[in-house]
Amino acid sequence: MKKSLMGVLKLTRFNEYVYFVIITTLLGIASADGVFGWRFLIVLIANWLAVGFAFMINDVEDAPDDALSENKTKRNPVSAGIISPQLARITSFVVAFLAAVLYGLLGLWPFIFGSFCLVLGYIYSYRGIRLKTIAFFDLLSHCLMLAGLQFFCAYFSFTSQLNEKWLFPFLFVVCISIYGELFNEIRDLEGDRKAKLRHTAIVLGERASHILMLVVLSIGSISGATSFFFIQLIPFWVIILMACLATLFILPPVLKMRHSHSSIEIQAPLHKPLERAAALALLLQFLLPWLTQILNIQTSNWFI
Repeated sequence: MKKSLMGVLKLTRFNEYVYFVIITTLLGIASADGVFGWRFLIVLIANWLAVGFAFMINDVEDAPDDALSENKTKRNPVSAGIISPQLARITSFVVAFLAAVLYGLLGLWPFIFGSFCLVLGYIYSYRGIRLKTIAFFDLLSHCLMLAGLQFFCAYFSFTSQLNEKWLFPFLFVVCISIYGELFNEIRDLEGDRKAKLRHTAIVLGERASHILMLVVLSIGSISGATSFFFIQLIPFWVIILMACLATLFILPPVLKMRHSHSSIEIQAPLHKPLERAAALALLLQFLLPWLTQILNIQTSNWFI
């Protein structure tokens, strides 16, 4: 029983997306002028579950291939024998069902976008289709199911119409997601070529893929800057806090990578610290006003 529970926890790979889902969700909420409350909590949990399903079903479908690689076998609890394929598949679909139920509580549009995200998460890895092995469809499906659709689920949880704020933060999260997918494909290029995969990086080649990755990152950076400084999607104090946290979190990995040479080796240790800094700062953007309001109400009651 304990082994199965450990296998389920490992199958979720929660640490790989927890912060990025917070970012995509909270930017969607901010674009809709949402506030902290029950909708905030439900859409965040639903998005975590939806992305978790995509990661879980990916390991289930990839288990036969991962068993052929020593490194991937250790990472994948199904191929490692920690959890059975049957239990892993059942658990994955239970997670998807819970996500769909939570999306349904938020309204029609969150349910539609959330359901599309779940379907996309399945066919991205399903061996009969496997969008992740089809050039360019891999990028499109990845950026939608792990970023764009989470953004829309959060956005439409607080409003039913598109306003003037949504476009640039949407482009920001989508471009960062595409950048992440290209980064992973370039990193795994040699092994994927041996496996005879045909994703975007293999079709374009390493040099062209690296250029595309930098172009997408540039578009994402411009969209992010527009969102933060021109649209003023988040308060200035949040940006300052984000910068301070990023500096604090990045210093340890930067000191360790002095002897790294490739751009992939240099960029890899920076991703998670940046995600963590952005996620924590955005959370405080919503939590602090809520806590202040609660404290003010309690203080007022003391004087009545």
